[in-house]
Amino acid sequence: MTVLLQNINNHNPDSENAPFYYTKALKSSCIVMCAYFVSQILFASIMGYTKEAMLVLIWLAGSVAAAFANNYLSQRWNLLFYSAIIVSWVIHFTIMYGWNCGGHNFILPLMVIALFYIHFSTAHKIFIIVLLFALRMFLYCYCRMQEPLYPLETVPYVIFQIINTLFFFFNIAYACMLFSTNIQKAEKELRITNQELQKQALTDPLTTLYNRRFMMDILEKQITEHPKDVFAIALGDIDLFKKVNDTLGHNFGDQVLRDLSQLFKEKIGDRGYVCRWGGEEFFFYFPNMNIDEAYEIIAGIHTAVGNTIIHYQEYSCSVTMTFGMEEYDYSSSLVDLIKNADDKLYFGKKQGRNRIVF
Repeated sequence: MTVLLQNINNHNPDSENAPFYYTKALKSSCIVMCAYFVSQILFASIMGYTKEAMLVLIWLAGSVAAAFANNYLSQRWNLLFYSAIIVSWVIHFTIMYGWNCGGHNFILPLMVIALFYIHFSTAHKIFIIVLLFALRMFLYCYCRMQEPLYPLETVPYVIFQIINTLFFFFNIAYACMLFSTNIQKAEKELRITNQELQKQALTDPLTTLYNRRFMMDILEKQITEHPKDVFAIALGDIDLFKKVNDTLGHNFGDQVLRDLSQLFKEKIGDRGYVCRWGGEEFFFYFPNMNIDEAYEIIAGIHTAVGNTIIHYQEYSCSVTMTFGMEEYDYSSSLVDLIKNADDKLYFGKKQGRNRIVF
């Protein structure tokens, strides 16, 4: 029998895709209904309604089977099984004891469980809402026109109302809490994932520095939003980097880029920004600084680069850098500003490298 049930489950495409929280909610709701039917049997037995108590055993057995079936059947079948139990009970209880005993309230937990089933389309969900609404209105109209088959005295009526209200509230509250908690968790994970993707889109994977796209965005924002604020930029290029790659290998070259990138971040701190502009070239941006103030930072970086020994496996060496600097003149375009810094950089290269031109 177990093998047969597993085969049925394997042939349902939605069984493997059902979220764990939905399975948990559906199974928990079945368990709540088991407890509810046990309370109904106990109360009916105490009040002397032995025949009615025996009848409730049908729904108790169905709820136990539904809870057990969650481990084997697909969620579509489990939901149908659970729905059949709730709908049949609501109809039976309302016709037997009347509208005011509150049995019809269990339509609402059923609607919540059904609407959160991810494999139902919007049309399916609308159909479920209409169907359950029609059932509720039918029972209401029926009870307005027909007396209950077993009219209750005040005490049994009040106890039935309390039991129904208690389990109805617990059932719907637990389901809503479980669904809302998982939605919040999913939204948090999605937000973290989006932040990580955005970070990756703006970050150079090798050096973990910002990339060219990010730097252009913040520079354009600077000129657009603060056109009267001073700032300075610098372009730095590692001298003879191709020779390093050709002599010591590209893995060593990557280590040079990583080590220098870490050095740049340490030297700049929160006073500016640095990005990998491309290849062995780096771009530096110093908001609210003139070129003299920015020069002090670049000069410190220039000295630190020359004093840094790069190690990778059995190899080690030091490198130097050439920098070209420019200050915003409140009129030049961003393209012209960067071109001026780039021209100064290559002028420094032609003059013998390992220098700062500003």
